[in-house]
Amino acid sequence: MQFASAQIGGKNIYDFLQFPTSARMEGLGGGLQSIKYSKDADISLAISNPCFLDSSFHKQLSITNAFYTDKTNIGNITFAYYHPKIKSTLAYTMQYASYGKFDGRDASGNQTGTFRAADFNFQVGVGRSIRKFFYGVNLKFIVSHLETYTSLGFATDVAIGYHNPKTNWTFAAVVRNAGVELKTYVKDDGRQKLPIALDFSFSKRFKKIPVTLSVTAHDLQVWNLKFPEEEQTTLFGTTKKKSKGSEIIDNVFRHFSFGAEVQAGKPVRLRIGYNHMRRQELGVGKKKGFSGISAGFGINIKQFAFDYAYAQYHRTGSDHQLTFRIKLDEFGKKAK
Repeated sequence: MQFASAQIGGKNIYDFLQFPTSARMEGLGGGLQSIKYSKDADISLAISNPCFLDSSFHKQLSITNAFYTDKTNIGNITFAYYHPKIKSTLAYTMQYASYGKFDGRDASGNQTGTFRAADFNFQVGVGRSIRKFFYGVNLKFIVSHLETYTSLGFATDVAIGYHNPKTNWTFAAVVRNAGVELKTYVKDDGRQKLPIALDFSFSKRFKKIPVTLSVTAHDLQVWNLKFPEEEQTTLFGTTKKKSKGSEIIDNVFRHFSFGAEVQAGKPVRLRIGYNHMRRQELGVGKKKGFSGISAGFGINIKQFAFDYAYAQYHRTGSDHQLTFRIKLDEFGKKAK
């Protein structure tokens, strides 16, 4: 006996903005990260959480690409620079999603040639701090091109954070993708909503054991993450309903993703993550396989860092994500 479940999605424009911005983020469950560690400043995490941007990110370059299902590539290129005149670090990012080539057809089904579809986000982020408290903003100009149709949009992320260097507790809250569609795909069509979200993130780096744990509470602007209403239907057309208590517990955990990072020696980091919403939405019946589970590793050698993550979104589709980082200001310096 098999069951089928509906998926959440299709409610917003520019959904590529919700995709994990780095292999490290994907390997830790795909949620927003609040990891702050001056000896391991990771600009790829600051793309979605700008509040911890500081001078430790100066002249760091990051390149990420996710080899997603059906020849879709999603990634970004970002560069950080500390400007002493304004005493702030700015992160300049170009985020992209390339969906490949499609066959075009008219209303009668006649072939009209091929076309491509892609989305782009040109972003500038800045972060500042007051003692243990941090705040930051991303400004985004979005271009979406689908065949002959183009949409333009503007959005912002607003982030606040707290970091205690003695206990290594870190917290961040981010309002993501608050904005408006400036130009619609079709003239005189109504403007579509952006994927605005409220996320909280907690992380704890232990001193005596080389482990960092992270928990992300995402999409807190809505309670019920089941859309459309999910029902489990058997092959005979009967509906299996969950108890009210189990539905509440399931919905609570859909708001959470969990991650653990282990430092295995000085250069190597091992990662594993779990995203409950992915597992419930993309798993098939009771045989969900590894849906919602992600894993990866990172290697840091001098001024170079390489991260890889694997996440199974569905039994027939997964994500291989790579991130390469370079600290340009450390070239020619003696490694610490």
